[in-house]
Amino acid sequence: MKIKILSTFLAVQLILITANAFAQFCGTTGGFLIVPSEGCAPLTVAIKNQVPKAQSLGYIYDFDKTQTTFPEDKDFSKDSSYTYQNPGTYTIFQFGSAEGTGFSLCKDVVVYETRAPKAELVTCQNGRIRLTLIQDSVAKAYDQVEINWGDGSALTTWKNGDPLTINHSYKAGSIIPDITIRGRYTAGLCESNLVPTVISGVLNPPSLEKIKISSVEMQANGTAKLLYEGEEGVPTEVFIDKGDGLFVTTSKTGKAGGLQTATIENLNPNLIYRFKLISRDFCDNPVESIVVSTLKITEGTSIADETNALTWEAYSGAGNILQYQLKRDDTVIYTTADQFSYFDSNVKCGNNYKYEIVAIVENDVRSYSAPIMVSPKSAVPEVIKKASVSVENNNLIVSKVELSGEGLTSTYNLIVERADLGSSGFQKISNPVNESLTFDDSNVNTSQTSYCYRFNYENACKQTAPSFSEPVCSILLKNNIQEITWNSESPFTEAIASYDLLQMDADGKITDELPKQLSLSHGIDLNMESVYSFRIKAHSSDGNLLSYSNVINLKRDIIVLIPDAFTPNGDGINDRFEVKNYFASLFEIRVFNRWGVVVFQSGNAVDSWDGNINGKPAPAGYYTFKMNITDRSNRAISKTGSFLLIR
Repeated sequence: MKIKILSTFLAVQLILITANAFAQFCGTTGGFLIVPSEGCAPLTVAIKNQVPKAQSLGYIYDFDKTQTTFPEDKDFSKDSSYTYQNPGTYTIFQFGSAEGTGFSLCKDVVVYETRAPKAELVTCQNGRIRLTLIQDSVAKAYDQVEINWGDGSALTTWKNGDPLTINHSYKAGSIIPDITIRGRYTAGLCESNLVPTVISGVLNPPSLEKIKISSVEMQANGTAKLLYEGEEGVPTEVFIDKGDGLFVTTSKTGKAGGLQTATIENLNPNLIYRFKLISRDFCDNPVESIVVSTLKITEGTSIADETNALTWEAYSGAGNILQYQLKRDDTVIYTTADQFSYFDSNVKCGNNYKYEIVAIVENDVRSYSAPIMVSPKSAVPEVIKKASVSVENNNLIVSKVELSGEGLTSTYNLIVERADLGSSGFQKISNPVNESLTFDDSNVNTSQTSYCYRFNYENACKQTAPSFSEPVCSILLKNNIQEITWNSESPFTEAIASYDLLQMDADGKITDELPKQLSLSHGIDLNMESVYSFRIKAHSSDGNLLSYSNVINLKRDIIVLIPDAFTPNGDGINDRFEVKNYFASLFEIRVFNRWGVVVFQSGNAVDSWDGNINGKPAPAGYYTFKMNITDRSNRAISKTGSFLLIR
């Protein structure tokens, strides 16, 4: 109860005291002696209070001077002695009251290390050993460490800052004696308390399995670049198999730890090489790493135009293959675990592409081939076999071609040449770069003549067909009222198979296709009620070439056919003056003699004049006529003229 009251009292008092150099709870008003104030572990100290009339006296034997909260009652001890088992510097906190006033004081106790340092031992059959000190808090506490090799040789003294690894040699084949390790203080402290470590037995050298090749990269100039993991102090050498199955040194060595680089020059990037590391452990035993091989990628034979073919050999190093990665221009485009070829169709002629193959092997090992440059290729294009020309109007002919066979690429340049029908003087009319299979020729006059066209093309790989196509010529279709005719010259160099007459409605839709064989004309039924159009289509004998004529539109406009003479002599030929008309709803005609007298008239289109006046032959000579016609749209048309009566 008194301790609790005192704690509360001291807390109030200490809040009013500014923190000093010791800590905010370590005051200067207390007083006690420590006997002894320093010594070797385990160390027992006795406390003697020096404050007169002290009451509620207590101690904390391992006080944290940096703490920010006042100790709890359970942390205090009324004992006047304490034993420290482990080395270190400890603070003793005294508190109490005297004559109603609280006091406190802190003092330090130093306890020295007496435990034995720790070490690891590697022994070899040739008597060589390596002792490695463990630099923990025990080893750091001593000024030096003394090593007794047990063979009568001089003691070895290790000091802080010296290498932790110490080598020693015994007679080959002898039994390794016990080795004693003991910490020492230069001032001779704790000599009787120092505990030794005794190491005995035979231990194998540590494993060097972490020393391994992580990647091999073959470069285009024949330099192989190796990355491997080394170990500090372990000599490691790079060996190479150049294809004969024998590994020879590359003279590339190192002893450093961590990631290391080795470059081997003057190799052939088109060959396969295998590499391995040989390291020497402490006992000089050779330790080999797994074998890592290079890769080789080559250009294969393309099976299609504008396609790059790539092949590579299977990885020949150790370990299971997880994946092959094919890179194009440093980007992975294909992955596989068991294929060794790839056809890359996502390429275009005129470009060069860089390819390399990467093997990913278990345990995170990688092998990179030397890169190769590949340009897409194609076969020589075939001669254009399919083409057509079509007359669209008086100033436009449209030609179309189809490309087939080998040599087809993503882009092309179509070459178009033209000549007048019957001429051999073909001239190029297409642009320098023409990437359309349809060509519009507007520099023509189809109402006057026909034109012939021939075609060739250059593919994206700059390959051109060996010759131009067979010419295809346009057809000139003419309207002769009662028949339509077309030019007699063949639109093709080779034999023509046939002509077809295409009949179309007012909307241009084909309503009938009439075979005309080799005929060059077609009679027109002018009594047809519909509005229609005609066009001729010509077929070459092999069916690959087509020619379309211009379109003739026939409408239901009035057509009047008037003879300019007749001979009423009874021979049955041209005996009557007969006017023929088509598409008229009303028809009226009057014929006059030279004095203006009406000698014939009729309101029927089928009537004709027999050359008689009142039953008697009219005299020979010129007569005039006047016709009034109304078409089916109720438009009135008047025609006048003259004709000759011949006796």
